Amino acid sequence: MRLNKSFQDATIEIFKNIFSPEQIEKMIQIDLSEDENILNLPIDKYFERQFNIGDTINVRGNETGNNNQDEIILATYTLMNIPTQTNPQSDSSPAIITFYKDNIKLYVLSLIDCINSKSPIGLNVALYIHYFVMSDLLCHEGFHHYADVKRELTGSKFQIKIEERLAVAHSYNQLSTPFVRRLLNFEYVYVYDKFLNLSYRKHLFRKMRNQNKQLYDFLLSEHFQSYYSFNYKNWQWSTNKNAYKTDFYNYFKSSKLDELLAFGVPVNKISEEIALIGIDGVQLEVE
Repeated sequence: MRLNKSFQDATIEIFKNIFSPEQIEKMIQIDLSEDENILNLPIDKYFERQFNIGDTINVRGNETGNNNQDEIILATYTLMNIPTQTNPQSDSSPAIITFYKDNIKLYVLSLIDCINSKSPIGLNVALYIHYFVMSDLLCHEGFHHYADVKRELTGSKFQIKIEERLAVAHSYNQLSTPFVRRLLNFEYVYVYDKFLNLSYRKHLFRKMRNQNKQLYDFLLSEHFQSYYSFNYKNWQWSTNKNAYKTDFYNYFKSSKLDELLAFGVPVNKISEEIALIGIDGVQLEVE
């Protein structure tokens, strides 16, 4: 998912909602101290899971997916509205991705709290965990946008349980690749530039390389396990590159696409299509 200025701003806005300026300053001092902030990440199951995370898909504010009452909703995708021949008077409106900052705060803090560190958490750890979660949310909701666009082209049917499972699988597929991992680290450092000074960054970079590798592996495993309600069940079945040509294609296909595929047109290269569409034309909001 391409980095977007509005997404950078939303990420920082939500981070500042999680931590006060005083807390941020204390975390900076921890990273600047001579003591190494050694992370002890849990090897076994570390706690009775606190949150069952999820999202919703709305049609102009009318929820179409029934989320579990035990879920904490981190984001919402509101479908774009395009006038049709049967409803030409309908107002045209863009798609909207909404991030819920108070729920994200609760969830990010739960991830931070589950880490057993020998010393208090520095800003690098806190911001990296937060940025990983935000990146997953953007990738997940970005998949819903792709599905929204694709339905307009193929007339494929919206099926909430299949789409949510594929959205989690797609985000996991993206974040688990070495290229995206390197890209995430680059983008994460760029976010620092928005509100941190150069002297802090120089000192930080000497400590963050090994720390962030640990965090990435930890989050890739533990964060995605938080998608475990009925709507997201069995998302692991589609976590491979070939799934885009099978599971994903079967969700979006139409008779016309099948005909094109039979003639050798690569209409099942869905991963590449998602990357091209990105979140262009989507309005980002924080509530």
